[in-house]
Amino acid sequence: MLLFILIIVNICLGQLEPVEDSYVAAVYEHAVVLNPEPHVPLSRHEALQHMQRNLDIYEEQAALAAQQGAQILVFPEDGIHGFNYTRSSICGYLETVPDPQQESWNPCEEPGRHNDTEVKSHTLKLEINHTSV
Repeated sequence: MLLFILIIVNICLGQLEPVEDSYVAAVYEHAVVLNPEPHVPLSRHEALQHMQRNLDIYEEQAALAAQQGAQILVFPEDGIHGFNYTRSSICGYLETVPDPQQESWNPCEEPGRHNDTEVKSHTLKLEINHTSV
């Protein structure tokens, strides 16, 4: 809530540049490219193809937001894969999340260390490519 208020105050005062201890934030919402049959299980390859369409949109929007001075960009919760999946049909979309108590892992530095981490690696690279802070 504080971040939202800070953004409104900065906009009202005409301050589009970040001030000390603050950031310029943006929220992006888009018409998610949905799986037309979310109840039908997809292979990992098919799920990745589907998610890549939304990730391509994220890449474009992150670049535009960075050009406009955004330092923090919030994307929709289900914006990469969509929704309305069953327990079995979501499987192709799932990624490995190792237990941080068991190991330290950076998917950007070691993308092949775990299976099924392509989207996680892509989004971290997106963050690195458009970081202005």
